[in-house]
Amino acid sequence: MATDFEELGGEGPLRELVNCFVDRVVGDTMIGFFFRKVDVTRLRELEYQFAAQHLGGPVVYQGRPLRAAHASSGIFGGQFDRRLRILDQVLAERDISPRVRRAWLAHDESLRAVITGGNECNT
Repeated sequence: MATDFEELGGEGPLRELVNCFVDRVVGDTMIGFFFRKVDVTRLRELEYQFAAQHLGGPVVYQGRPLRAAHASSGIFGGQFDRRLRILDQVLAERDISPRVRRAWLAHDESLRAVITGGNECNT
């Protein structure tokens, strides 16, 4: 049985998808400000590594632990939701299978408390 990474077409297609996603997140009026001082090239690479690893690819995420990487960001639940919405839009536009979309979004959702630190104010 193919991994989700393989179903997506492997490294090239996944990198394209991740780059599109990162560009949208960075340019988003609601959450883009979090990335003003971020090296976008590095962000693209880390997002790729993270996605590839959880999709079953032969890649190991090389970034800091997520809790440490986001501890000082002050990300709220609504901002986390916005990121998920952008990801879902990119996956839908790329005709990613519903099964892979659900699995990817569920994986990211499972990280909510780690990323937000429990800041669930949605207003």
